Amino acid sequence: MTDWRFRTMGRGEVNIDPIEGEFFSTEALGGLSEALIRESIQNSLDAALRGRQVLVRILIDLEGIHPTGSERYLSGLRTHLQAPRSGLGDPPAPDAPMPFLVIEDFGTRGLTGDPEQDEDQEEATGGPKNDFFYFWRNVGRTVEGATARGRWGLGKTVFQAASRINTFFGLTIRREDGRRMLLGQSVLKIHRLQGRKYAPYGYFGHFDHDFALPIEDPDLIDRFRRDFSLLRQDEPGLSVVVPFPDPEIDSRSLIQAVIHHYFHPILSKALVVSVHDDRQEHILDARSLSAFIAATEWEEKAALLKRLDLTAWSLDRSAASRPVQLKMPDPTRAPRWDESLFDPVGLLDLRERFEQGERIMLQVPLTVQRSGGVSQPSFFTVCLERDEELDRAEDRFIREGVTIAGVSSLRQRGIRALVSVTHPPLSRLLGDAENPAHTEWQERSPKFKGRYRLGPSCLRFVKNSPQEIVRILSRPAQGRDKHLLEHLFFVDLPPQDLPETKQRPADTAGPGESGPEGREVDITAQDRFLRLRRVKGGFRIMGNPEAGRMPKYMTVEVAYDVRRGNPFQQYQPLDFQFGRPPVRVLAEGASIHNLEDNRFAVLVERRDFQVDVSGFDTNRDLRIKTSTALDSAI
Repeated sequence: MTDWRFRTMGRGEVNIDPIEGEFFSTEALGGLSEALIRESIQNSLDAALRGRQVLVRILIDLEGIHPTGSERYLSGLRTHLQAPRSGLGDPPAPDAPMPFLVIEDFGTRGLTGDPEQDEDQEEATGGPKNDFFYFWRNVGRTVEGATARGRWGLGKTVFQAASRINTFFGLTIRREDGRRMLLGQSVLKIHRLQGRKYAPYGYFGHFDHDFALPIEDPDLIDRFRRDFSLLRQDEPGLSVVVPFPDPEIDSRSLIQAVIHHYFHPILSKALVVSVHDDRQEHILDARSLSAFIAATEWEEKAALLKRLDLTAWSLDRSAASRPVQLKMPDPTRAPRWDESLFDPVGLLDLRERFEQGERIMLQVPLTVQRSGGVSQPSFFTVCLERDEELDRAEDRFIREGVTIAGVSSLRQRGIRALVSVTHPPLSRLLGDAENPAHTEWQERSPKFKGRYRLGPSCLRFVKNSPQEIVRILSRPAQGRDKHLLEHLFFVDLPPQDLPETKQRPADTAGPGESGPEGREVDITAQDRFLRLRRVKGGFRIMGNPEAGRMPKYMTVEVAYDVRRGNPFQQYQPLDFQFGRPPVRVLAEGASIHNLEDNRFAVLVERRDFQVDVSGFDTNRDLRIKTSTALDSAI
């Protein structure tokens, strides 16, 4: 028989009222809508089928079900809701319609496992996690290492917290066997009815004595689907129905929560969310997300669009946005941020690019080791950009698609940062450090403390990464002046039909050879370290033999001159690209690194070095800019 049932408590049992619902209504950042979105979508992403995009559908029906129709789902529950000390201040009247909220996912596996299991068998047998058991019969408990995102086993309790009657239903279809199973749960306080004391947790289902079993009757399940407007038919996944949703929950707050907390998996095409209300349907996917935000009147619209633009760039694996690889910190010591993690030549180039307002993406390696376990190499990604319109710093930390909203370290205004962790070893470490609401990383978390060798240091290394990277890129180490030399050269390349000279015919001068145009050229800044000469179709950079010291590293940036504006900012790849013909870069006494678009880096090996660059359009003037620092000299 289908019914609601609360277990009768025996004499001497410990009296404990549930508190997890209050936790989500108070600690979750931004309120109940944000907690509901964070936890429900996290559960769906954890249950995603390999290689499948997850679709989460959210429906708010404020008209709801007529009292005569809702009675089949509330009969047997109402007396407990109205009992003194049930924990409900003002339960709905019996003749009131029942509004409802639906959250259902597709592209997921459903609640797998034996529905009759009543203990943690996985820990003893090493078998697969029983999703059904942990969803319906556990609070604050999870199997070790069972999920990439959740740790505390509290996520599903947000469903009862979202209901005015602390109640929710769940219909699951399992990919493993196709079984359709319906169960309901209500979480009240210890209460009395007709002289009997009842436990807080009640179930809607079939019963073997007091043990709740799911409803599998096809007619009852089909009627449930129709009554609550579910899309699910035979697709695997989970559909949750929250009766009498809290008035705080509306489509606007849900949509904003989706964008704030799950913009990354949406843009990476791992997630699509649709939100339905009485008026319309809103689809949030990679293609429509920016356009949707642009059409709103939200005060934060501009900042959101820029955040999405940086995220989309970080997910683009084209050559223009490949991450710069840093060096692995010494795994035997606590990791720390300093310039030794960067390639010396690459660091000089990164500093210049960052100062010019270019986006920077770094892949940062890190060693993770469980206490008593073997070390595992892992990594995370950091993206940075300057935005002068930002009146404060903005950094977002994302672990496996979940935004950790309470983590921040960046202090410099006008900087936007995005830190993404997807590699399993580091993701597990950070997940173990999260608080139950997944909003912070805490070194003293009971699931983290003492579990990892150098765990707190690794946590701080990730958490402080935006602040430390900006510090390194914004200024050199103490005692160094990055701006000691910054020179802008102008080369007026002669037309191809200039008269030949006695020194060498112009048409026989090879690349990098000084012909009639091999005289020194005027420069717009004094340079006691470098000399610039014209060669056919290009230029030569040499060391100045009269200089006392020679910078070991330099970057060279080239652009065709323009009549107005900054030629370097107006550079286009169609002009030319280093590393692609016809432009060539040859070096003697030096090595060339980081050839990219219109710039390259030089590592000087001898004081009498020379770098020849040729292959430019001889009918256009060149601008050459070098940036050097006496970080070390020869």
